[in-house]
Amino acid sequence: MKKPANIYLIDGHSYVYRAFHAIKGLSNSKGFPTNAIYGFINTLLKILREKEPDAIVVSFDSPLPTERHRVYEEYKAQRPPAPDELIMQLPYIKKILQAFRIKIYEVPGYEADDVLATLSVKSASQGVDAYIVSGDKDMLQVVDGHIRIYDTVKDRIIGREEVIKRFGIPPERIPEVMAFTGDTVDNIPGVKGIGEKTACEILKDHTLNDILEKPELIKRERLRKLIAENRDSIIMSYALTTVDRDVPLDFDVNECIRREPDRQELLNLFSELEFGTFLKLIPPQNVSGSYETVLESGRLKALLDAIEDSFAFNVEFSGAHPVSAEMTGISFSSKKGQGFYVPVAHHYPEVPGQLDTGTVLDAFRPLYENGSIRKIGHDLKTQLLILRRSGIDPKGELCDTMVASYLLNPNKQNHSLEEIGLEHLSLRIKTFKEVVGKRSSLAAVSIEEATEFSASNASVVLELEGILFKKLKEEGLEDIYSGIEMPLIRVLADMEEAGIKVDTALLSDLSGELERELAALQTRIYFLAGEEFNINSPRQLGAVLFDSLGLKPGKKTKTGYSTEVGVLEALALKHELPGEILNWRTLSKLKSTYVDALPKLAGPESGRIHTSFNQTVTATGRLSSSDPNLQNIPIRGEWGIRIRQAFIAEEGFSLLSADYSQIELRILAHLSRDEGLIDAFRQDVDIHTRTAAELFGVSGEQVTPEMRRVAKTVNFGVVYGMSAFGLSEAIGSSRDAARVYIEQYFEKHPGVRRYVKQIIEDAKRVGYVRTLFGRKREIPELRSSNARKRSFGERLAMNSPIQGTAADIIKKAMVNISNRLKAEGLQSRMLLQVHDELVLEVKEEELQPVKDLIKHEMENAALLLVPVRVDIGYGKNWAEAH
Repeated sequence: MKKPANIYLIDGHSYVYRAFHAIKGLSNSKGFPTNAIYGFINTLLKILREKEPDAIVVSFDSPLPTERHRVYEEYKAQRPPAPDELIMQLPYIKKILQAFRIKIYEVPGYEADDVLATLSVKSASQGVDAYIVSGDKDMLQVVDGHIRIYDTVKDRIIGREEVIKRFGIPPERIPEVMAFTGDTVDNIPGVKGIGEKTACEILKDHTLNDILEKPELIKRERLRKLIAENRDSIIMSYALTTVDRDVPLDFDVNECIRREPDRQELLNLFSELEFGTFLKLIPPQNVSGSYETVLESGRLKALLDAIEDSFAFNVEFSGAHPVSAEMTGISFSSKKGQGFYVPVAHHYPEVPGQLDTGTVLDAFRPLYENGSIRKIGHDLKTQLLILRRSGIDPKGELCDTMVASYLLNPNKQNHSLEEIGLEHLSLRIKTFKEVVGKRSSLAAVSIEEATEFSASNASVVLELEGILFKKLKEEGLEDIYSGIEMPLIRVLADMEEAGIKVDTALLSDLSGELERELAALQTRIYFLAGEEFNINSPRQLGAVLFDSLGLKPGKKTKTGYSTEVGVLEALALKHELPGEILNWRTLSKLKSTYVDALPKLAGPESGRIHTSFNQTVTATGRLSSSDPNLQNIPIRGEWGIRIRQAFIAEEGFSLLSADYSQIELRILAHLSRDEGLIDAFRQDVDIHTRTAAELFGVSGEQVTPEMRRVAKTVNFGVVYGMSAFGLSEAIGSSRDAARVYIEQYFEKHPGVRRYVKQIIEDAKRVGYVRTLFGRKREIPELRSSNARKRSFGERLAMNSPIQGTAADIIKKAMVNISNRLKAEGLQSRMLLQVHDELVLEVKEEELQPVKDLIKHEMENAALLLVPVRVDIGYGKNWAEAH
């Protein structure tokens, strides 16, 4: 075996602690903290990638007391105990190092510094260049011809010359400097009043021993007195900062040579910790099995005829949006480890002959339209849209592995096939980007490579469906999966396919108006500031607000003082400029995100935009939308209304808006069984006016608009677990006043108090909460050792069943409405779902029956202890309808 030329020796504890404090709040979807692991592994990978060490070692402190503790009881005594959230990450760090096949040294009774010093000396004695990866100053003392320090923060190598340049003395004398300066990190006293600069000056001409033996060598009386008074401290500090280079350990540099990592173990660990970035660094595996390209119609027919009860499939396509995409091929699998790919539109030099698209679709049509055969896919909504564009509308039971994964773990952010393949099958599957590379689309990829990719994916989907469906049953999620989420896929596909028409001419006019409004605002802002600056630059804005105008800054970030919304809102009470900045930001965002963007998204012929409804994103179960995100269009305010005016109905149709009235408060009344809330909703009184009367001790007639505003905030604040501080910020009161409002509310509504207490206790006991329909959400924050995280977990436990039930109710209503519209042969169709609102495009002669249908289905989607109310409006545009 060839001897390594170099070895990198990493101070494990130092970098783990550094990562833990540098990265805040990182955890996986189960709530397990991962910040220290992520930061440490990131540093490790940087070293492996950039330094390419021949050999590598990581050393950790021993938990046992060391000789330094025996010499000085106060050694490191000021340090608080390591947080539980850090300690629990150490075993994972060591497992990952073992998977990398990196040798770990941890010697009982010795610190990592001593171990690293010993290893560096032993390496150097064997002619191997040692690089100690540490930020500790005391490690500089071991620097020698073959021993250097690698500073990862400044990315520099520190050798003997660098040490002498900084301190004016050779490395081996660094403990003499630290005998005077001490080390606050380790609670080593040194001499108070002598810093590094002074210590280096007096040590240039004299050694520490000389100074201690002959204090008169020091000419400055103050220093001479300090040294005399602190002689014992100096001697002890010297001993404490001198590293031990002779730790009893066995070391063979050849045992530390870098080896191929255990990729499967790394896959398992990174998957469990949900480190997607690191997973991508591991080369993908070929999924074992038999995968065949189908190029003959007879072979295709025989394969499809053999499918009896279920099959998994994947439609490959080219194009940005499935509504306008073109099919590239179809893969399918009805048996584990076996898959087939039927290419139809690959194009590259010498591409083999492919079956005609029409022939392939005709062959598949009977299978897709057979209602007794289960269709299994991943992201089935996208698959349905492409098939429909090709003239096929699948019938029968649908099964979607992406949705199943989401229901099992809604806290998880990524439910891609690659991600859940890792989680449940320990497979690192090639991503679409890895297959396509720099080519324009999958159509330009060789058919052989596409077959390996697509057919194996179909096989993986088939295998995953069996695993996930079993887990859904075990977790009590089968009903919500089969009864709500799966039927909803077809509804969402219908809505995306339909799109909604926009008035591009109106948007163009709005863009011009906003441009002029922003220009006027900019002039106003420059006038108030007394200078011109880049309004989009937080740094420049901060300089204007806090330096030029002298306003009191809020919290400071890495790049300067914060200019976020909350800070500007507070400053707006003291000066006009922050308020105008907020106006400018709002209008600028509306212009770029909606007014200018929507026309570009509209189809050139239809004038309709096709937003994507995301079923597997929010942890509560609510839908979100993207491209564009319609959830964020302001409901009120001049510009929000005018943007909504640009969403219009086709000729002969109207837009109908159906909005649940206070659905979350009604759900709270049902869940809490609070008599006051139930009575208010049953009597159909204004709930906010009633709460205001209770809080302020007046009659309903005496409630002012301001009282009602406060009461409304309190009502919804309770739903979201708002604290006294949060409420005080929202209503502009003192914290004490807000605390009184909350307490008064709970006194008037003891059922709500009991519900809040019980749901939190139950969630702490079992670790999760459920909605009325059985949707489950784990609340790992409740187990955190961090009080702030636990408090956040309590708010989630209170609110998630309410928000989740609201999501379930509107989803169920959407499915029922869609079924009835089709069953009754109506031309009206659902277009949008935004928060608690549904928007439909209704044939004018169908307006009354559709209104009745919508009202019935939305108000009866769930049987609550209180009536469910829906507000319905209609008009030629969304603003009129709302």
